[in-house]
Amino acid sequence: MRRTETLLLTTRKYKVDNFSLKRLDTVKGKQLVANLSSRRHPMPLVLFYFQLHQPFRLHPHPDRFLWDDLNRDVFKRVSEKSYLPALEMFQNLIAEYGDFKITLGISGTFLEQAELHESRVIKLLEGLIRAGEDRRVEILDETYYHSLCGLFSDPLLQEFRDQVSLHRDRLKKLFGVFPTSFRNTELMYNNRIAETAAQMGYRSILCEKRADMYASGEKPVSPNAVFRAKGCDLLVIPRNRELSDDIAYRFTGKPVSPEDYARALAEIDGEAVLLGYDFEHIGEHIWRERGIFEFWQGLPAALQRRASIVQAVPAEMADHFRDTDCPIADIHSLSTSSWADETRDTRGWLGNFTQYTLFKEIEEMEARAKKAGGEILLRWRQLTTSDQVYFLHEGSGEDHAVHSYFNPYGGSIAQASHVLTRKIDQLGFAAEKLQILKRPVKTAILIITPETGRLPEDMGGLAKFISGKSGGQGEVVSALCEGLSGRGVDVHLVTLNLKKRFQREAGLDEKEWREMRYRIDPANIHLVGSAVFAENLSAYEGDPLRTAAEFQKGIVNNLLKDIRAHHQGKLIIHSHDWMAGGIVTAYAKATGLPVLHTVHNVFTAHLPLDYLAGVNVANITDNLFYYNDNGRLYIDCQATAIKNATLINFVGEQFLREVVQDYFMDRPLVPPGVRKEVKAKYESDEALAIINAPSPNVYPERSPHIIRRYGPDDDVLAAKRENLLEFQRRAGLNQNPEAILFFWPSRLDPFQKGVELLEEVAVPFVNTHRDVQIAIVADGIGRERTHLEILGAMAFASGGRIACYPFREDLSLLGYAAANDVFGASLYEPCGQIDQVGNIFGATATNRDTGGYHDKIKELGLIMDGAPEDGGNGFLFRDYDVGGLRHGLEKSLAFHRKPDDIREREIKRIMREARERYQLPGMIDQYLGVYERLNGGEPLF
Repeated sequence: MRRTETLLLTTRKYKVDNFSLKRLDTVKGKQLVANLSSRRHPMPLVLFYFQLHQPFRLHPHPDRFLWDDLNRDVFKRVSEKSYLPALEMFQNLIAEYGDFKITLGISGTFLEQAELHESRVIKLLEGLIRAGEDRRVEILDETYYHSLCGLFSDPLLQEFRDQVSLHRDRLKKLFGVFPTSFRNTELMYNNRIAETAAQMGYRSILCEKRADMYASGEKPVSPNAVFRAKGCDLLVIPRNRELSDDIAYRFTGKPVSPEDYARALAEIDGEAVLLGYDFEHIGEHIWRERGIFEFWQGLPAALQRRASIVQAVPAEMADHFRDTDCPIADIHSLSTSSWADETRDTRGWLGNFTQYTLFKEIEEMEARAKKAGGEILLRWRQLTTSDQVYFLHEGSGEDHAVHSYFNPYGGSIAQASHVLTRKIDQLGFAAEKLQILKRPVKTAILIITPETGRLPEDMGGLAKFISGKSGGQGEVVSALCEGLSGRGVDVHLVTLNLKKRFQREAGLDEKEWREMRYRIDPANIHLVGSAVFAENLSAYEGDPLRTAAEFQKGIVNNLLKDIRAHHQGKLIIHSHDWMAGGIVTAYAKATGLPVLHTVHNVFTAHLPLDYLAGVNVANITDNLFYYNDNGRLYIDCQATAIKNATLINFVGEQFLREVVQDYFMDRPLVPPGVRKEVKAKYESDEALAIINAPSPNVYPERSPHIIRRYGPDDDVLAAKRENLLEFQRRAGLNQNPEAILFFWPSRLDPFQKGVELLEEVAVPFVNTHRDVQIAIVADGIGRERTHLEILGAMAFASGGRIACYPFREDLSLLGYAAANDVFGASLYEPCGQIDQVGNIFGATATNRDTGGYHDKIKELGLIMDGAPEDGGNGFLFRDYDVGGLRHGLEKSLAFHRKPDDIREREIKRIMREARERYQLPGMIDQYLGVYERLNGGEPLF
């Protein structure tokens, strides 16, 4: 019989045999076959999933923990044979075939070793993700260490949650992705794992197919069905083992052509078919000479020729089956499924007494390892990697051959057992010894802010749902949380529960949002809720005074006491701007808590005292900065915050000097109370300045929102032209890769940002300079739309030379990637970040010579134009008027009309200098120094 006929007969056999009729009695079995024969099933969605994983192998010598040499050699060998050529192949296939889609699971230990030993793998993964970012390449979340912690007896599965959070954070930092789909180690699945994944916000989970999933209940289940997890809405997608193994396992002995495989897929019955493979089967387990690369190179075209085949990724499946009545996957923890070995259970890891005993010893070490922290916790987590006990399996036949292949100790189970036992004993002893010396409680940092950007996943399950950014302050808070968490600092964050905004950005309706809030442990993220601001889209919408009062009361009456008690009183408050000041900092000082208050802007608000009903103001009255207006008492929130802070921090040195040296006395810019308290702190040496640093997640090397990612070592101008064309298409500008784009990303604020100057300059400037385009992606203050409408009308009448859109993160970042120059016209500026981000994206910066822009923008000059040296990163103008702004833009335009070779050289220099000057670790180091000063000179960790 021909190979094609064999494959097709096997495929037809799946339609009945996948139910494992041996588990049913004869009557039910016959009825099931009859039902299947009479039903017509739609062609299933087809999902191709590949797993990339390499463990950290343990060294056999007692004085060395990891087998670094072997780990490096294995990774480099497999990279050359498999990872590098296969990833490049898939990147090309994704680019060539618009309907070809793949899903990748990538363990944290794989990513670590790729960064250590073969950075080209990371580059190719970045390129693949970028090529398929329109839902054609999906990355899954999983446990960082490819571990067995999902089988721990802890009812909360806290280590499982922690490792998933570590994995999320690594994916976000490397690739800027935020997965919504999950796979557990080796597709191990049970009800408890599914429930935990749902609580962490995932919408779908992959698992290994088991016969008893299909044989439960009276109603027949399609052999290629999707399921719903028991007790929650999580979509469960089982793997089709037989068709997967036709390629990943049996291909060497029974090769299959792309056309035959596509035909088999086209004839499958059911709703969805998941094909899952170890990535290494391409080139490592199955050598190139066997035709495996030719198979995958030819498959997309073969699939295209089958009109009935619809490819998908897990996120699309979650959408597709969102409202579908699916059968329930009910797998008890004692019956955990997996894709290893023929038994499809956990016997590959826990199948003999030695494996189970060592697994329990590793599990029981969790509390000691976490108390010890540092390297001991890291080493313990490396022990949880499933491979460590997999090497000890005592199977026979084909199963034993697979285990022996992966065993790094010459296939010796005795040697593997000896090495693992010794490492567990050594680590346990080290953990016990360290407990004698370790401080029991760390000082925590409590960040209080009315706005924040995206938060790091290791702050808790809520992190992916919370982003209430109104300006640069939110970005700084987000970057600060990320940097502190990465250093091991216990950081908490309190912010407003802007429920409507969070729901909109997370794509959740009221019911879904409510269920998510009930399921997810907030961990280190604390939301202050109130009907006063729940429907607002920013902290400053509606009635900011009422919002501030509710926010401050919620913190003082509830949260501060709880968080402080949790850390046995060891807490430092870091408040941000006026809304987080007022009675919060007054209360903190009265109760002996050290406070760092960051002044992002000198705005303040006078909060009526009667708004604070329910707070014992009498106990803190001496700490309040009062304002009296016709007999009614108010609290000056910013002045009170500065008055009570142990230290204050400005986000720019020049602006601090401007406040202290009485700049802007001719206009109501710096409130008198604020100026008075700043001067007092400055004179007592309690004022400092730390310049904000953008998060590396916005860098063009990592941003998921731009068409072509790039860095200072790439062809920058070529990359920016590609991004320019896409930005022009989306923004409605004339398509011209040679256009000089001036980009305005600042909020449309007439009091500070000079939007009225922009409105006067924009049309005459583009009319005078036909090679120039201007784009604005920004919001007004709150829901104020006057300037958005004015600029929108100008854009409409410009004939494709001006564009104006409300702020959207994806469009804004694409604008940075497209821009030649990022500009503004600030009357004053505490710091500003648009120049920093612009420089990082390879754009010059143009703005007024004031505050933060004075600190950061240095006039660009070239030797060829008479400057003493090539240097600078932008252009400054002095006068706050139309002539000043036009003068700055003219200087920038002259540079951007220079030949490409000159601009390429200077832009690359600007990008490198920006990365060196505005490194997040540098900003975190400065803040840690301040925190340690507030902590009596003691380190936080």
